[in-house]
Amino acid sequence: APVQQGCVGAGTGAAVGPLKGGVGSASAVLGSGITVAALVVANAAGSAMDPETGVLYGELFQGRVNHPEAKVHEAARERLAESAAKNGRPPMNTTLAVVATDADLSKAQAQKLAGTSHDGIARAVRPVHLLNDGDTVFTLATGARTLDAANPLALNEVLAAGADLVTRAIVRAVRAAGSVDGAGGVWPSYGELYGSG
Repeated sequence: APVQQGCVGAGTGAAVGPLKGGVGSASAVLGSGITVAALVVANAAGSAMDPETGVLYGELFQGRVNHPEAKVHEAARERLAESAAKNGRPPMNTTLAVVATDADLSKAQAQKLAGTSHDGIARAVRPVHLLNDGDTVFTLATGARTLDAANPLALNEVLAAGADLVTRAIVRAVRAAGSVDGAGGVWPSYGELYGSG
């Protein structure tokens, strides 16, 4: 079944910088036939959006960049400034990710995949891994598909995909989230500010 995204589960109270965060997922079947997938709770002290342009950082790495119109971006900046003034100090944050694959990985390979997948957070959030962030990536491997034993670098395809999919999942989390105005603060959604794009 499709994974619910946006303000569900742990994503209900998530924020990414001044924007509402949430849950996002992404997956891919690689050329080798191995599947890699990421599920992320995007909840970071840094922002997912370039404050000068309104472009989501993660979309720069996906090759699809929608530059918002100047008047839309200016209205969004004003709304974000109003929200920030109401919210006060930024909360403690932790972006959580699970990267799963059907590849047969050793413990060391799974740990390497978790480590490289952190790069996906760094592509989508700036600044990243701050003192008030507790960013964590876990890896799961079912072992159903073996890596190409003749290629000592076969794991590289999986490592690259892990980082790419975490980036895509963060973009989806931010785009799927809805605005919140409640006891926990005022968190406009990217969709409210810029449209579905």
